[in-house]
Amino acid sequence: MKFFNPGRTKFSVSRPKLFCVALCLALSMWYFVVYHATSEVEITLLINYQGQPKELYVTSGLIYTVKERVKGPKLLLDKLPESFPLPIDISSLKVGTNVFSVVDELKKIVTPSQNRAFKIQKMDPPLIRLHAEYIDSISVPVNVQFRSNNDLLVVAHKVSQNSVVFKGPENEIRKLKQLASLPLDVRVDLADMGKGIVAKDIPVEISTEDYPHVTISPPSVRVSYEVMGERVEVVRAYDITLAVTDASLYSMSPNQVTLRLKVPDYKQRDTEYLKSLRVTALPPDMQEDESRRVRLDFTPPEGMEIVSSDKEWIIITRLRGDQIKEMRHPQPLPHDQHEEKKLETKPKRKKHMAHPKEQIPSPREKREQKK
Repeated sequence: MKFFNPGRTKFSVSRPKLFCVALCLALSMWYFVVYHATSEVEITLLINYQGQPKELYVTSGLIYTVKERVKGPKLLLDKLPESFPLPIDISSLKVGTNVFSVVDELKKIVTPSQNRAFKIQKMDPPLIRLHAEYIDSISVPVNVQFRSNNDLLVVAHKVSQNSVVFKGPENEIRKLKQLASLPLDVRVDLADMGKGIVAKDIPVEISTEDYPHVTISPPSVRVSYEVMGERVEVVRAYDITLAVTDASLYSMSPNQVTLRLKVPDYKQRDTEYLKSLRVTALPPDMQEDESRRVRLDFTPPEGMEIVSSDKEWIIITRLRGDQIKEMRHPQPLPHDQHEEKKLETKPKRKKHMAHPKEQIPSPREKREQKK
């Protein structure tokens, strides 16, 4: 059967065919209503920063997820993933605050057809604000300090790194430049005694609150040491030496200092070891008859620690010419004073009393004794 009859001027459609056309239209409308209804979904954008300049460091504003709410046909929305990456080019980053629009960056990767099909309802956050600073670095010496509860004598043999490098924003590195050295505490206990050379990896740490963006290279330092034994306390007096070529040009008060020391147990009776500590003072430039207060300098031998000192300062006086001459060449005493001094210094001899002689009786006395 044909739909159109060429022999007739007016065409007619059979009822079965008309029913099929109506059914197709109904199915199309049902398909459009059911599967092309509009809806909203939330999508997570995973931010991927690209092209960051090597000389800059981002200190704040870095976010890695953005919530996006999209409206569009339900059929197409159902096919969208829950999250997808969003690259953001930050090659134009400058020192200070930089603003990037998430919507503008999203339009760079969305096709025109997708842009017509979907409509962005909400973006959280809509803007990304990045604060950047110049990168700086500094090398700080490491100061290894051995600590123990048993007061042990520890001898350091080797440190893998004499210094560490800090790298980060210039404002944080500027604070680290005030450090003369970085203390590195090594805990030592009695279990290390008798093991010979012991090696430990000590992590290098700084305050994460004050320096949140600073990186450390290397992150740890290997320290090799040996525990020699326990230490004891001794008290000893030392003469003060002036660190000048001619000490006779000066006088000092006092000339001795008493120290409390910690020494190895096997060295506490070693006189030569205890004497090897040096206490010196360096006189400043002074005029004659001028006095200055000078700090003492202590140089202990290896294994000795100064606990306390009864004096840290002394008074040094620059002598006059006549005082120096008198000290070098004392004048002789007068003759009379020499005689008096000799008499005073001459020991007095003890006078021994002679025994009385026995009296010989006379002839008369003899006769009287006979009678």
